[in-house]
Amino acid sequence: MTALAHSMIFTAPELNQIHLIPDGNSHRPDLCPERIGFNKPNLASEAMIPSIRMVATLIAAARHDFNNRSPEHFTEEADWFAARIIVLNARIFHLDVTLKPMLDTANRRAQVFAQQHSLPFTAAKMRMSLHAGRPANLLIIETDFHLSEKQSLANNSGTLATQCLLPKLF
Repeated sequence: MTALAHSMIFTAPELNQIHLIPDGNSHRPDLCPERIGFNKPNLASEAMIPSIRMVATLIAAARHDFNNRSPEHFTEEADWFAARIIVLNARIFHLDVTLKPMLDTANRRAQVFAQQHSLPFTAAKMRMSLHAGRPANLLIIETDFHLSEKQSLANNSGTLATQCLLPKLF
């Protein structure tokens, strides 16, 4: 192995797993049961990371014809996943295989948004989820951001919010 190849292998960022309580599924009540078990490591709340909502809305707005009425649900699931890719540097989502087309759409939307705003982009991949007992409203994401397993939900969410500071978009 050459020195360059060796350095490339060992300098790749280590991915960390976070458990995210999504906020972007409010239009899908079946994905938002009343209670969540708060015993997961690296747990964070999307509702406490406002830049995800902002980016998801901006991505949806780019497709909207403002000469017509806005739809009842302005954003789509792929918009939220695209925003998570951009804001959280999400590299891997643990998802059911049926969500592959949606993730492909999210990657395309994230790439367009990143290009328009001169942001870095790396397409997210899917790891087929084998977590049959996992709540439907808990996303498992692998990112290069780091959370401390001993922090509270609020502290973890705040840590992610500060790690994902976006440059000024306008």
